[in-house]
Amino acid sequence: MLNVTLLTSIAKSAFVGAVATKLVDTFVSSKINNKTEHNKWLRNAKLELFSKLTEDILSLDSENFHMQIKEIKRSVSKIILLVNDKKLENKLEDFLNRLNRFSQNEKIEKNALSLVNKDMISYLQKNINL
Repeated sequence: MLNVTLLTSIAKSAFVGAVATKLVDTFVSSKINNKTEHNKWLRNAKLELFSKLTEDILSLDSENFHMQIKEIKRSVSKIILLVNDKKLENKLEDFLNRLNRFSQNEKIEKNALSLVNKDMISYLQKNINL
């Protein structure tokens, strides 16, 4: 009788241990999977936004300059919301300020604008971190 009680107790303990282990394993693996999926989504969103901003920068010209700046501002605002990086945010704000100064001039100096654009694109390349 003692052996049956002992075996039953051991079996219950093993069952409870197995269930508890499975629950912990499920919760830990789901948390890891969620983190991995979030990082993948963030990487893809960042690549998409950086690509869009780079495309907008490269298409800047003197025609419709104000409309093009609005598109750049849209892209920049999305990047600022998505990426928590103060240096990048400051660089983007500085870039927008420079573009605003260019827009105030009647004639846009293409060489100066090109240098500003190249500087921003170079900074984006360094900070994409895929």
